[in-house]
Amino acid sequence: MNLPTPVGRQPHVAYLPPTGHHVVLGTAGTGKTVMAVLRALYLSDPGVQGSGKTLLVTYNNALVTYLNHLSNGASSALDIRTYGRFARGYLNDRGLMQGWNAIVKPNQRRSLVETAIRTTSKGYKPHTFFDRESGWFRDELSWITGMGINSEEEYLKAERLGRRTALNANLRSVVWKILEKYRELRDARGHQYDWDDIAMTVRDQLAIDGRSRLYRHVIIDEGQDLAPEEIRSLVEAIQPDGSVTFFGDYAQQIYGQGMSWRACGLMVRQTETFRDNYRNSTAIANVAIALSSQPFFGRTDELVPPVAPTAAGPKPTLVHCVSQEQEISVIQDAAKRLGSVGTVAVVARTWADADRACEGIQSNRLQSDKYFWNSAPGVYRTTYHSAKGLEFDAVLMPFCGADKVPLNDVVEALGNDDAAERESKLLYVALTRAKSDLLITYSGALTPLLPSTAGLFAEVSP
Repeated sequence: MNLPTPVGRQPHVAYLPPTGHHVVLGTAGTGKTVMAVLRALYLSDPGVQGSGKTLLVTYNNALVTYLNHLSNGASSALDIRTYGRFARGYLNDRGLMQGWNAIVKPNQRRSLVETAIRTTSKGYKPHTFFDRESGWFRDELSWITGMGINSEEEYLKAERLGRRTALNANLRSVVWKILEKYRELRDARGHQYDWDDIAMTVRDQLAIDGRSRLYRHVIIDEGQDLAPEEIRSLVEAIQPDGSVTFFGDYAQQIYGQGMSWRACGLMVRQTETFRDNYRNSTAIANVAIALSSQPFFGRTDELVPPVAPTAAGPKPTLVHCVSQEQEISVIQDAAKRLGSVGTVAVVARTWADADRACEGIQSNRLQSDKYFWNSAPGVYRTTYHSAKGLEFDAVLMPFCGADKVPLNDVVEALGNDDAAERESKLLYVALTRAKSDLLITYSGALTPLLPSTAGLFAEVSP
């Protein structure tokens, strides 16, 4: 096994009862992924009473690779996969997955939604609503299907949790027509699903599937980023005498669903809550705490306030550069120095920026299942999204100027308020991947999303 030694109350979670629903909430660095793997190994062990086929599910392939690394040598009764792979496999078993073309690709979905907007707008007088960036509409359609909303009436009554842009009943009716037109266009091109609404069909099929369930236990890692409908389908995918264990941190909810586990079909008497940060140094944790305390960060009843650790470490370094080229030079010098003795992640907002920051130096692109996780010293490059759930000795974050963060495309699509909330949570994810060293560079003005509290950073110029 490649698991770190569990500490404190972490082993307790592994041995929670093998029946019913359990929720484990914890801030960054509390070891949720370690606990998830421990519980998966325990419940899939044939020698344990109540054990059985176990699914450990998360949301992206990079994290699947990491979970496989941690659980090396596990019983064949343990499956580790993304929700998408689980859903696709189940529907294929039901004869409802007509090849890879059955799921529309993201770029195709964008084009179909844009066509649906233009087509729908022709039935109305000219209105600025239709001039919104198509990303806003794609995001709203994802929210609707992710919530499992099946009718216009249901949508009109729904509280749009996690969405700060108001939408009156008339405009919601327009959005619903766009959704219907998009589905019509998608069906005409031979696509049955997109990655956002596939869970609705999984739930429909589970409701009429009288066969014995494949899994006795389901463990959900990074559960705050699965849509409610996805979680509901996982709840319905287990045997009656089995268990569901949800691990999450709502400070790291980066996909805008804004829904608590309480509305996802989980019936829990008591949550397990972890506040002690075992990953980050005190100095790094203080930046994360200050970031999560800012008003635009958003609030939920499930947000666990972190406790600053006592681990020593240098202050995070904030480097003001004269240009992005100078930022790259600073990042590369630090990467080569720190990567010779430990794991270093160059984490950027986009893949283009991550690749650009590492151009010319030896680095591994940490993306999907093309990456093999071996924890060897060296330099890894990735994005804020793909770094989720991972940890490194050092994290280097280039291009944190106001012109880059929040991302302009996100601001145009969602507006300033929604963009600030989502992008600040991405920053939180990125900087809390670091165990001991954190370096942030920017040119021009610093992003307004980082906390400006005096003393948090060692501020330098090259």
